[in-house]
Amino acid sequence: MYTSGLLLALVGLFPSSIRQEPTWLDDYAQAFRQCGQLEKPLAVFIGSGPKGWNRLSKDGQLSAETKEVLAKNYVCVYLDTNRDGGQELATAFEMPRHLGIVISDSRGRVQAFRHEGDMQAQVLTRNLRRYADPQRIVASTESNPSDEPPPRAYRFAAPVYEAPPSYSSFRTGRSC
Repeated sequence: MYTSGLLLALVGLFPSSIRQEPTWLDDYAQAFRQCGQLEKPLAVFIGSGPKGWNRLSKDGQLSAETKEVLAKNYVCVYLDTNRDGGQELATAFEMPRHLGIVISDSRGRVQAFRHEGDMQAQVLTRNLRRYADPQRIVASTESNPSDEPPPRAYRFAAPVYEAPPSYSSFRTGRSC
């Protein structure tokens, strides 16, 4: 009894030492519903194999900071292209390499960010933080943005992509 009391007291003193892990859903429709209910953006990781979400990081493992941002701010879904429906959804999200991430706005209505392939851990975390802001208004989808803005003469508004209605309407009645 004293041991558990001491443990609780110590946990209260060191909250930053306990890292959160994201909850990974494998059902896109369920994740989409949670996204709307919780008013959190949906982070769709596309990969292959068990824990294939780690392949998105060039380091081969999501950092503790990335996991914490995901756990606190996102509804996370992992589409395993080795499983039924995973390849179909990867194709619907236009990810022919079957590795990437799509982030919706906080209501799940439009894509705020999409990236095909892997990326540096710091870039992944920075993008997750950027799109976790509930006040962020999504006007266009950013795709594989670089750290440097394009020259002023070439700036343009990119179109906002929505999930293909053939899949999203069938499963959820809404698109993300």
